Amino acid sequence: MNKLGSEFFKAIDQFERGVIGGATLRQVVMILGIVLGVVLATVITIFKLPDILFYLSLALTVPPAFIYGIKKDDAIKEVITFKLTVQERAYQTEYESEENTRAFIPEKGVQEWNTPNES
Repeated sequence: MNKLGSEFFKAIDQFERGVIGGATLRQVVMILGIVLGVVLATVITIFKLPDILFYLSLALTVPPAFIYGIKKDDAIKEVITFKLTVQERAYQTEYESEENTRAFIPEKGVQEWNTPNES
């Protein structure tokens, strides 16, 4: 049976349009983050401030901007959410599945209201 209407592939459906020229918003943010990191590092070097500020400015600006720009932030967020979510999983083994197929038959002489000796 034929379907009416159009079907779109996911890749086309999630297409990001260019904001500045052909660059998407993610690419613009990535370029601005990298440029900001380099400018901060250059200013720190020119004023001969401590090296820790140089490395700190680069570490806090360039990697987050780069990760966001190449769309790895979604994958990292998914992994972190998976690791931090408390999950309960039930596994069925062959031994358990064999037991579950037969009906439960209690032993003779044992009643539900009987309790073990508490001595």
